[in-house]
Amino acid sequence: MKYLEFANHVQANKTEHTVVVSDLSPSMAEEDLKPSRKVAAIKAFHELVKIKDKYHPQDKMAVIGFYDIAEVLHNLVTIGDNFNSLQMAFSGKDGGYGTDFNAALELAESCLFNQPVKANNGFFLQMLTGIFIEPDSPKANIPDDANVIRRIIMLTDGEHNGGGNPVDVARNLKSAGVIIDCIGIGGSPEAVDEELLKQIASANSDGSKRYCFIGDQQQLIQKYQSLAHHIQIV
Repeated sequence: MKYLEFANHVQANKTEHTVVVSDLSPSMAEEDLKPSRKVAAIKAFHELVKIKDKYHPQDKMAVIGFYDIAEVLHNLVTIGDNFNSLQMAFSGKDGGYGTDFNAALELAESCLFNQPVKANNGFFLQMLTGIFIEPDSPKANIPDDANVIRRIIMLTDGEHNGGGNPVDVARNLKSAGVIIDCIGIGGSPEAVDEELLKQIASANSDGSKRYCFIGDQQQLIQKYQSLAHHIQIV
């Protein structure tokens, strides 16, 4: 089995809950990615919300900003009913020093589940687990809502320097059927810990990782436009 990402042929009874997780450390003000890393990230986020609102207004979205801590900038809400407030999620938000992937992923988990994940034998989520979980990951704790696909889109321009092991958190998330996309941005791939981000990211059916590095605003916008569409099991 594999998946496709596009707006057509969406299964009507499926919705996606997406948590957008974005780095807010001071380095995001750097202008090697014009007009700046932060501005480019926000513009790409706006495009994500626009396309979700157009094609999938019943999907839900939450927004998290992180630096040495993580904070919820917007709670998980239905996109079609909260378009304007989602578009303003990053307005006036600046972070402090540090880059804590672990805190960001743990908060994303809280947003997606609101409580510890319960074991369940839902067939659809078993399929998701089989597709996106790494072979050495522990047996999945399947969420009890088989009609929801849970996703995290994580963007950073740096390296993890906080406490804890984000790979362990990511493994638990993927075991629960969560699909994680990681995006590194900036002037050079050397600025981010690509190896760690690849470990955090979900695996595609061909074994490749859902990670990419982007150093151009238009390419970043296009990436978010692609991620706005539903993941399809084929």
